[in-house]
Amino acid sequence: MESHCLNHQGTVATKRCASCSIPLCDVCATPYPEGVFCSQRCHESAQEGVLRAAQMAKDEAELRQWRQKKAAIKMITWVVVGCALFFGWDYFPPAFTDKVEALWKTVKSAF
Repeated sequence: MESHCLNHQGTVATKRCASCSIPLCDVCATPYPEGVFCSQRCHESAQEGVLRAAQMAKDEAELRQWRQKKAAIKMITWVVVGCALFFGWDYFPPAFTDKVEALWKTVKSAF
């Protein structure tokens, strides 16, 4: 099925606008380095879309980097806390360790 140019109904469309995809004949098609567009407005809209996509990609990369840094800090913190508990357990006050060990014995006896 053939498409016809929207501006010239009797003419078969040979191209489509790269921005809005309307069918265009050779007379209506305006070539640009980025492709064929129906008007200057569509060309500018496509360029703005490319700029927005680039900005969104940059923002996403920054957000991903921030999230990775945050996750690394959390992991390092948990490792340090775990090491402090493991290696420093004997140095904690008995009032604290006795309660924890009693709780642990209760948990172990439940299974």
